[in-house]
Amino acid sequence: MANKSRAEIQTWKQQLVHQAEIKLQALTTSTHFKAYLKTMAKFHHYSLRNINLIYAQDGSVKNLV
Repeated sequence: MANKSRAEIQTWKQQLVHQAEIKLQALTTSTHFKAYLKTMAKFHHYSLRNINLIYAQDGSVKNLV
């Protein structure tokens, strides 16, 4: 980076932001992400760690005994 011009660095930064936006858009519209959010909504009183364990084991769980 030390030998790049300001314009090249600015272009590189813009490309990184653009790529990140595309990846975030893909992530937030994926069915896996939506299922994860549903699991979080169902078990909002649980810790994030427990929610992740529940989702990892079976994301379609309705309740816990």
